[in-house]
Amino acid sequence: MKKKLFSLVLATAMIGSLLAGCGGSSTASGDPVTINIQMVGLHEENKDIPAIEEALNAITVPKINVKIHIEPIFIGKLATTTSLGIAGGEKMDIVAVGLTNPISTMVAGGMLLPLDDLLASNGKDALKATKAVAAAQKIDGVTYGVTGYTSAAVGGGFVYNKDMAEKYGIDMHNFMTMDDLSAAAAILKSNGIKLTSFAGSSELNFKFFNTIESYGQSGAYGVIMDPANTTKVENVFATDEFAAYSKQIKAWNDAGYLTDDQLTDTTTVQQYFQQQTIFGTTTSYTPAQLASWTNPDFKTGIVQLTDGVSTTAGAVEYMLGIAANCENPTAAMDFINLLYSNADVANLMQYGVEGKDYVAVPGTENVITTTGTPNADLNGYYTRFSHFGDPDLLKIVSPLTDSLYADRKAFDAASKKSKSFGYTFDATNFSAEAGAIASVMLEYMPTLNAGAEPDVTKELADFNAALKDAGINDIIADNQKQLDAYLKAK
Repeated sequence: MKKKLFSLVLATAMIGSLLAGCGGSSTASGDPVTINIQMVGLHEENKDIPAIEEALNAITVPKINVKIHIEPIFIGKLATTTSLGIAGGEKMDIVAVGLTNPISTMVAGGMLLPLDDLLASNGKDALKATKAVAAAQKIDGVTYGVTGYTSAAVGGGFVYNKDMAEKYGIDMHNFMTMDDLSAAAAILKSNGIKLTSFAGSSELNFKFFNTIESYGQSGAYGVIMDPANTTKVENVFATDEFAAYSKQIKAWNDAGYLTDDQLTDTTTVQQYFQQQTIFGTTTSYTPAQLASWTNPDFKTGIVQLTDGVSTTAGAVEYMLGIAANCENPTAAMDFINLLYSNADVANLMQYGVEGKDYVAVPGTENVITTTGTPNADLNGYYTRFSHFGDPDLLKIVSPLTDSLYADRKAFDAASKKSKSFGYTFDATNFSAEAGAIASVMLEYMPTLNAGAEPDVTKELADFNAALKDAGINDIIADNQKQLDAYLKAK
């Protein structure tokens, strides 16, 4: 019934697109069209949104006859807000794709419009900016989103409190191992500080310490353990590498390096980090990632833990799509295109109003800061989990420097490309198995991530037995079959 409803919504939206004059600019009509766009955050107030909308509309109304309404959404509610909103016919136009809502899931659920015709007619700048990752934006050869990662190279990283590192003499450097972090944790413990927290997470945090390509939520549909060199899909939870990782996490917990009561404490790792209760946390690594962790109360740093690899998953984490029930897809695409062609629009969406939400750092060309502004507490406007437009049009957030553009090019050049880049697994025929696997992971992963199990070997054996019963081997076999077919057809 749900799939039929999404199909009906999709068909209605596509008809509306044709009636709206798909292929022509939205400036052809009379009154401005209002377009809603999702902006994903944590717990920020984002009280400056009206001023940002006013500044945006001063540009967008004359250029494309479109008014913008920014919809802030808590990341924990993103998936349900989007799916239920589209199914219920709520006003949804430009939506966040990726993050907690994988593009494959959204396409299978009929939540997104196909974009190829709209991109060809009204999105040429967006097409040009995302050319290098175009294959990853497609499902079965059809484009359903445009990415904020115009290069898909991503590594694993660890963001940390730089003031603490300097105070306690902790050497933080690229390609640190878990043993290196253990040494740092011992110093921190002697000073009453925890290394990190996994906060009851059911996510595949293993990926931050190992270069993999993951399918489905947290590897539920399998992973490729060495994506630059192989296309073998396997169950990551049954590998020796995952067992070693899990034993190390348990050792950290047993040693008192992790926060207490991880399985019951509702405090997020971001909140722990802001409170300076922990030293740092795992995160994705790109040269710009540190900007997502800036804090007005202390200096932050980041180190790269794994090699950068361009994967489909890396490209599709931060995407924009057009909702299936969007009333004017042409107007929505006109705005998306402006994000990739107009620096003023892109920077307003990403950072807010200059002088109010940020100021230029003296002596730099493009670096900005919130320090000394009404937005110093990041409650005026903060796009923690959104990436809007072409990164080469965006300003640079301190403590990053003007070298970021060159650093990004160097990181991309040093990174490798997955042999399966562009491939996305279609799990449509495995909805029952996917649900069963998700339930198993919710049961076992938080305990493993917290290092709270009494016997890792037994826990992993029970975990993998439950995953097998849930059908993970069948999904992985079909994933491999689809991948092989994709590679053969290339």
